[in-house]
Amino acid sequence: MLTVKVTMISKKDIASVTPAVSDYAQNLDNLCERLLRQQPHSKALLEGLLARSRRTSRPCAFAPVQSNRCSACNMAVASAQIQKVKSGEFINCAHCSIFLYHERR
Repeated sequence: MLTVKVTMISKKDIASVTPAVSDYAQNLDNLCERLLRQQPHSKALLEGLLARSRRTSRPCAFAPVQSNRCSACNMAVASAQIQKVKSGEFINCAHCSIFLYHERR
């Protein structure tokens, strides 16, 4: 016999998630705008990555570089590319094609 455990979600739980979702959407909009200002020729690739992220479980079209690695696929990024990212440019991960950026703290 198969049993299923059901948990109820309250309005309070939903309300606590909503700001994070809107922050994510705002951050995505800002990154898209910044990328297209810097590299207008990247529009087609950006649209393809955004479409792929809607179809699959991929995180998004953007990922920050963390510890000299792509935070989406965890592959190492070349040091010359790291310097470009730190200067404010967007680069593409050689492994997963996601746009990489430097997260300012």
